[in-house]
Amino acid sequence: MNFFWKIFFSTIIISSVTFSIGSYFMIDSQFRSSLSREISASFEENDILCYALKQEFKTEYTMPYHSEKYYELVVAEKQIIEKIAQSVTINTSKGNIPFRLNDDSFRSIFSSSTLDIDNQMLSRLSSDKKGYEIVKLGHDYFLHTASPLIFQKETLYLENFRNITFLFENRSEQYRRFNYLVLTMIMTCGAVVFLVTRWLTKPLKYLSRATRQIANGHFDQRVKLLSRDEIGKLSKDFNKMAVKLEQTVEELKDATRRQEDFIGSFAHELKTPLTSMIGYADMLRSKKMDQEQIILSADYIFKEGKRLESLSMKLLEMIVLQKQDFTMKRVYATDYFDEIGGIMYPALKEENIELISFAEDAVLQIEPDLMKTVCMNLVDNARKSMDHGGKIVFSGKWCKDEYRISVEDTGKGMEESELSKITEAFYMVDKSRARAQGGAGLGLAICADIVRMHHAKMEFASSPGKGTCVTIMLREAKKI
Repeated sequence: MNFFWKIFFSTIIISSVTFSIGSYFMIDSQFRSSLSREISASFEENDILCYALKQEFKTEYTMPYHSEKYYELVVAEKQIIEKIAQSVTINTSKGNIPFRLNDDSFRSIFSSSTLDIDNQMLSRLSSDKKGYEIVKLGHDYFLHTASPLIFQKETLYLENFRNITFLFENRSEQYRRFNYLVLTMIMTCGAVVFLVTRWLTKPLKYLSRATRQIANGHFDQRVKLLSRDEIGKLSKDFNKMAVKLEQTVEELKDATRRQEDFIGSFAHELKTPLTSMIGYADMLRSKKMDQEQIILSADYIFKEGKRLESLSMKLLEMIVLQKQDFTMKRVYATDYFDEIGGIMYPALKEENIELISFAEDAVLQIEPDLMKTVCMNLVDNARKSMDHGGKIVFSGKWCKDEYRISVEDTGKGMEESELSKITEAFYMVDKSRARAQGGAGLGLAICADIVRMHHAKMEFASSPGKGTCVTIMLREAKKI
């Protein structure tokens, strides 16, 4: 069953049961209260009758009768009691009060009532207690009240009757009205609950619909915030989850694209030298060439082979760097900078590029070979950014608690939009120029991994036509 119908039916059932129980107790309480008043009135009527009979008895027995007559009265006691009872009449707004007078054997002496009600209740009364019972005759209900009455040291029993049919009729009428009211209440409440439940569950429908859309791949789905209650908070959390999921999916897609670009670029990098190598090798194998052509072809095969070897080694280094931990060593900065400058000097001099190398005294905690790869890569990239001539400044300086290694050139520079991409594998700002110079676009990607392994940071600053500055900030360094 849908959550909507669960709320709808449970609300209707709870409302109906609660209303029914409350109404039943209210009607029953009202009936009992009215019945209690009728019982009290019946007892009062019984007391009035008792008082009236006693007064008549006193009047009858205090009259100046002769002793003979008094004796006759004693002998004909029942006739006297009957005569006295006949003279007693109590009028109320409902008419005369019907009553019945019985002797101590529960035999009727006098009755002003035509009701055929037995007097078995009298046997359950004590000599000083009153009692009542509700008697049903046909469709009518009567309140039968009785009490003992002492006369001439004998116990008589006085019964009076009160018609309370209207109480039961009123109760029945109230129950009938209650049934109609319950039906009306259920219909009205049903309509209201239906609208309220639909309004309350509407955000859940939006959530369900958005969830299905996301399951079908539409990760841009969001839910409208219609309230600030628990469902509103759930919708807000759902939107946060959807945003995070969309970002994660986009990151996965981006990673997949980069992986595809990586594979495509690597395949292209392999295909170009292999095609040339196969072509020149085929020429050497199948054609007769002079000595100079043979040397040129062999030299080209050699250079392309070395480029392919370099490309493979760089790729291998990238994979290895993700899997191994390296032991850090203490290295003196000045000696380290002199060694790198000496290695790069011949290649830079050949292209008429000036290298200025200097370093402040410090002890660096690094992996020497890997960090040397980073520095040489940065210097070589600076060389490739210049056509003919220029200047490269390779320096090491203290800045507060960090030791900063910088490579600054006077080359072509880059646009700001290129800076965030240059550390991606196979990314090249000028692909034709980079490939012509033997590049594959893997250098800075390897550098970024090495720098991260040293828990350091690498920043780029560049302006088109003014050059580029790369800075590595090492924390693991000490002053001498």
